[in-house]
Amino acid sequence: MLKAMGSDDGALARPVVFFAVSSRDLIGHDARADRPVPFDPSAPAPRAPAAYPPPATTLPDGGARRARGSGRRRTAALVAVAGLASLVAVALVSTSLGGSAITAQVNTRLSSAGKQAAGYLAQVISGRVAALDSAADQLPILALVEGSTTDNPAATADLAALSLAETGSQGLVLTNGAGSPVLRSGNQNPLDGLPSGWGASSARSGFLAVAAPSSFAAPAVDVAVPVREGGGTAGGFLVEQYGLGGSLSSLQSLAGAQGMKLLVLDRAGGLVLGVDAAGSGSASVVTSWTPKASMTAATDQAIGSGAVGLDDNATGGPAAYSPVNGAAWVVRATLPSSALAAVASLRVAVFSICGALALLFLAAVVMVNRTLRGRDQTEAALIIQSAAMEHAAMHDPLTGLPNRLLFNDRLQHGISNARRSGRPMALLVLDIDGFKALNDALGHSAGDTVLRETATRLQASVRVSDTVARLGGDEFVIVAVDADPAQAELISTKVRQRMEEPMTVDDRQVPVGLSIGQAAFPEDGGEPAQLLRRADTNMYRDKRARKATSG
Repeated sequence: MLKAMGSDDGALARPVVFFAVSSRDLIGHDARADRPVPFDPSAPAPRAPAAYPPPATTLPDGGARRARGSGRRRTAALVAVAGLASLVAVALVSTSLGGSAITAQVNTRLSSAGKQAAGYLAQVISGRVAALDSAADQLPILALVEGSTTDNPAATADLAALSLAETGSQGLVLTNGAGSPVLRSGNQNPLDGLPSGWGASSARSGFLAVAAPSSFAAPAVDVAVPVREGGGTAGGFLVEQYGLGGSLSSLQSLAGAQGMKLLVLDRAGGLVLGVDAAGSGSASVVTSWTPKASMTAATDQAIGSGAVGLDDNATGGPAAYSPVNGAAWVVRATLPSSALAAVASLRVAVFSICGALALLFLAAVVMVNRTLRGRDQTEAALIIQSAAMEHAAMHDPLTGLPNRLLFNDRLQHGISNARRSGRPMALLVLDIDGFKALNDALGHSAGDTVLRETATRLQASVRVSDTVARLGGDEFVIVAVDADPAQAELISTKVRQRMEEPMTVDDRQVPVGLSIGQAAFPEDGGEPAQLLRRADTNMYRDKRARKATSG
C-alpha cells in the first residue's frame, strides 16, 4: 500500500510529517510535566501575519498596470509634442508662403512702376537720338562742301530749325571731330554737362545720354550723336540738351497713382529727377538729395546686370531698381514700410490662430489623459476590490493566516509535490489549551488577542516555505514541506519554546499552552483526510497527557 502511494516516481517517497496543535481545554496550566524550554534569542524574529487587505503594491499585474499607465502617459506626451510641432510647422509654412505671396505682390507692383517710368525716359532718349541722327545725315555734306560751317547761313538755319522743332530742346551744338563747337543754337550749352571722353564714347556706342547739370525742378538730359563722314568715321558731333519736364509730369502722375516714390539715379548715386507721392493721387518733386552708399551699390548692380533689382529690406521700405535703356540710369521705385505690414499682420494672425488651436489641442490631450488615468484608477480599484475579496475568501480575517480553504489547497499541493519528488512532508495540528475558559474569564477581546499573538508566534517558528493556517476557533495547522519526523519535532519544539513566553492580555501576563499532534507523509497516510485525522488524534493524545501531567 505504501509503495503504491509513492509510485509516481517509481520509488517509495521519504516520510512526510504533519503536526496539529489544539487547545480546547484550559489555558496556561500552572504545572507542566516537562520543564519549559527556555526562549532562544537566536531564533528568528516573529513574522507578522499577512496584511489584510493586501497592499496595492502586491496586487497581481501591478507592474503591468503601471507600465500601461506609463505607456499611455508617454503616448499622450508624444501626441502633444507631435501636435504642437505640427501646428508650429503649419504656422511657419503659412506665414512663409503668405509672406512670400504678399512680398511678391509688392515687388511686382514696384517692378511694374519702375519699368514704366524707365520706359518713359528711354522713349524720350531714343526719340532725341533718332532726331539727331536724322539731322546728322545732312550736316556733314555742308561741312565737307563749304569746308567750314561757321559762316554758312544754310547750316546755321538748319541747326536752328532742328532746335526749334522740339519744345523740349534747350540748346544744340555742332562740334568738329575734336569736340570743339562749330555751330550753336539755343540758350543752354550742352557741352558743359558732358564728361571727359564723351566723344569717344559717343562714336563707339552711336550716342551718349547723360544727366544735364540742371535743377531737380527742371531736369534735363544731354544727348550726343556722332556726325559721320563718308568713311563712317566721326567727323563731328551733334549735342543737344533736352528738358525732361514732360517725363517729370508723367512720373508724378505714376507716383501719385501708385502711392510710391520714384527716383532716377545715375551710376554714382546722383539724383537725375525724383517724385514722391503726396496723397490724394498727387506727387511732389524731390528738390534735395544726398547720395547713399546702399543705393549707389544697388544702382550700379542693376545697370551692370541690365535686370531689375529688388531690396525688401531697404531703408524706408521695399524698393525695386529698374535700369533705363540708353542711359546709365536706374529708376528706384519704393513703397512705405507699411506695404509689408500685412506680412507681420499675417504672422500675428496665423500664430494667434495656431496658439489658440494649440491650447485647445493641449486641453483635449489633458482631458484624454485624465480619462485614461481615471480608467486606470477605476481598473486598479476593481483589481484591489477583487484581490481583497479573493484574499478574504482565502484568509482568516482575525489573524491574516490562510483559512481552511487555502489550507486544503496547500496541503493537497504539498502531498502532490512530496509524492512526485519523493521528499518527506509533515502536518502539525495545534490547539490552545483552555481557550474557552480564557474567553469566559476575560472576554472575547482577550481571546482575539491570544489568537493573533499565537498566529504571530507560530509564523515566527516555521520556515518561509511552510504554511501556518487557522482552521477555526483556537485550532491551527502547520504544513511543513521537506520535513521528516525529526525535523517536524524540531518545529514542534520551537513552537512550544515560543509559546512558553507569557502573553500580555489586558495588562496582565497570561500563560498559554499548546497541545500538538503531528503526522508524517507517507507513513501516516497518503491523502489529506488521512494525515489530518492522524495528526488530530495525536494532538488529543498530547492534550490528555498534558492534563494528566498537570494534575
